[in-house]
Amino acid sequence: MLVNYDKRALAGVTAAVVTTAAFAKIFVPFYLIGSTAIFAVTGALGAALIAISWRPICTMASKVSDILLLVGAFYIFAIANFLFLSRPAVPTTHLFGILIFHVLFMIFGFAAARALKAAMLLFLAAAAFYFIVIVQHTIRFGDVMRGGALNDILGVGDPNIAISFHQPIGTMLALATLAAIGLGSNRIRQILAGIALPLVLLFMFHIAARTALVALACSLTFLMGSFLWTRSKSFTVLGAIALVLTITVTATLFYQRALQDKNVDPKAPDAISRTIREIQDPDPGFRLPIWTRTWQRILAEPDSLWFGRGIGMYPVNEGVGAPDWVLSKAAASRHYPHNVHLEMLYETGIVGLLLFSIVTLFPLGAALAHWHWFSLAEKSAVSMYVFQLVGSELSGSFAFQFLVWFFFALTVGIVAMKRMERATAAGRQHGCIDH
Repeated sequence: MLVNYDKRALAGVTAAVVTTAAFAKIFVPFYLIGSTAIFAVTGALGAALIAISWRPICTMASKVSDILLLVGAFYIFAIANFLFLSRPAVPTTHLFGILIFHVLFMIFGFAAARALKAAMLLFLAAAAFYFIVIVQHTIRFGDVMRGGALNDILGVGDPNIAISFHQPIGTMLALATLAAIGLGSNRIRQILAGIALPLVLLFMFHIAARTALVALACSLTFLMGSFLWTRSKSFTVLGAIALVLTITVTATLFYQRALQDKNVDPKAPDAISRTIREIQDPDPGFRLPIWTRTWQRILAEPDSLWFGRGIGMYPVNEGVGAPDWVLSKAAASRHYPHNVHLEMLYETGIVGLLLFSIVTLFPLGAALAHWHWFSLAEKSAVSMYVFQLVGSELSGSFAFQFLVWFFFALTVGIVAMKRMERATAAGRQHGCIDH
């Protein structure tokens, strides 16, 4: 019993440390302290703790060899794509950065799967910190969105930096909401999570954390749809088709109305007003012009359709230079299509897009295959992966989607443990029958 307790405690500490490392660059207060230093310390400590627990982690990995083979095939293709197409124009450090950090965050996520509760409690603690800061700022100064943009609620001192914090704050609040749902093991916790959900959605809408807002809505839809999936697969498929059609029609109508809307408040901070203003604004730096320009280039160069132009070539073709080491602050690193699938099609072609799609969606299929045996916390963790996937479609970059791979591996780790549990249960049952 003491040995098992020590193993659980070590797994919990490891999960807490590696989750802290994964979010070191996105948790805003760490920016004030020194996010790079925090990432370096927690990353090194997390790697050491994982090394101590290498045996159970390797045993888990052996249960998901199919997924690991897919991941390996994809990155072998990515390396070949870079060497044959990108190497003359893009520094090799860009490829090294992608491989090192993607693998590192996958290892962290896989290890965190052994103690989901520890990771989820960190999300709740981070959200509680934001709640306290927001409440005290509102009491002292009023609305946090005075002037149509997020105010400097954390005292950064640079308004140009402070207004960009709405998305990291929205992301953390959304993950905390999903964590609260996953930890709702009794009626009181469930009620508290139910009360928090609409409040979080309203606040995210108010501060225009649009990517996080849409991603949270999609992850909650997945969570509800997965419960239906276990009861009626055909009904769930029909419902998904109807939902996609409804969203498509609604988005089309909204886009058409937005182009004609002459009464939108030029200073309204909410998500809808901000989206309407961006639809009407021809600024080439907004998402719609970026997506349109990228798609037009893809169609205009049919010779690059199968294998793309090479990883890292998008900013080169945009005329801003080549991306370098992923932690560098070069201007080229901030130029990407803001849609990871569109980026994969542009840089790696149809082959890369298909491989990437198969790799990222496979864990969801594997999770649904075991959904009956998942705990509420495990289901919530998978919905966090959906949250990150959707976010990458609205604001993601292949090189920088560290959190996508963290939650990808978290989901894969959950699947691995469930396969181990089912294999053990089947072995015991078989042993009883033989006996």
